[in-house]
Amino acid sequence: MKKIIQAILILSLSILLPGICTMLITGKTSGNQKKMGVTVTLENGEQIDGEDFVVGMAASELSYAREEEALKAWMIVCRTNFVKAVGDKKEVKEGDLSLDYISREELEQNNGRKAWLEINSRLEEASEETFGQVICYGNDLIDALYHPVSIGKTVSASEIYEVDVPYLISVDSSQDVESSDYMDVKIMSYKDCAAKLSDAGYEETEDDCKNNLKIAKQTENGFVQKVKTKDNEWTGEEWKDIFDLNSTNFYLENYGDRLRIVTIGKGHSMGMSLYGANALAEKDLSAATILSYYYPGTEIRDMNSDMAAEKKTDSEKK
Repeated sequence: MKKIIQAILILSLSILLPGICTMLITGKTSGNQKKMGVTVTLENGEQIDGEDFVVGMAASELSYAREEEALKAWMIVCRTNFVKAVGDKKEVKEGDLSLDYISREELEQNNGRKAWLEINSRLEEASEETFGQVICYGNDLIDALYHPVSIGKTVSASEIYEVDVPYLISVDSSQDVESSDYMDVKIMSYKDCAAKLSDAGYEETEDDCKNNLKIAKQTENGFVQKVKTKDNEWTGEEWKDIFDLNSTNFYLENYGDRLRIVTIGKGHSMGMSLYGANALAEKDLSAATILSYYYPGTEIRDMNSDMAAEKKTDSEKK
């Protein structure tokens, strides 16, 4: 009996050991990752499947989406944007996609191996559980815009871009005010302000910044469209880049003979708030509910089921 048990244990180990070794080396089990069937050539020449790229997209922004359902919602957002960017192509280059992506190697380097193994496992689980799922409005994939932290509510595309998009409207996201990134304050001398503007290619003086600097145009909810002095003017985006602000929702004020820039939110506040999605997941809302909340009127579809149905229809026609 003892010899029989030993034989069974040896046989079991021989079956399981390759998978265990693969998991320890790569952070995932071999042969279990589902494939999308789209080949992405990375900037380093490596070729990976589209679903692996989607996982890398999700990995590029993990500071906020930590709860399981929030992570699943985030994975679906990433997949939607990837599939829309790729279109009907079966081979694409990373540089042509204009999508944020981080490799497993970078993820491990940034977080350490122990943390990376856990993160990678959670990402692949979210990928597995949502595989093929994308967000549609009617029959079309949406532009699944997202941002880290809203201003306390999301804003409409019509406010920012003056274009009506039915699923990019304002919804409450008041839980975002609890984020440490909800508000950021920068204080500097007017001399330093002038220096930053000069470094960016604009001739400015300390006196002009102190006496003539103002916000000339902004949206209803405070997103700055134009900043100006006597001789120069900037868009809100340009000002954001020059002063490294979290968003274009900011105001300027004199603070003890210095300039204070107070910024609200992080990102453009359109679409899904990652911090808000995580807060909703903490209240036991599902990924589907979170997505329908932030993208009203949309629905989740399984692109694999849709393609299978189309193939069946085409074969029946023949």
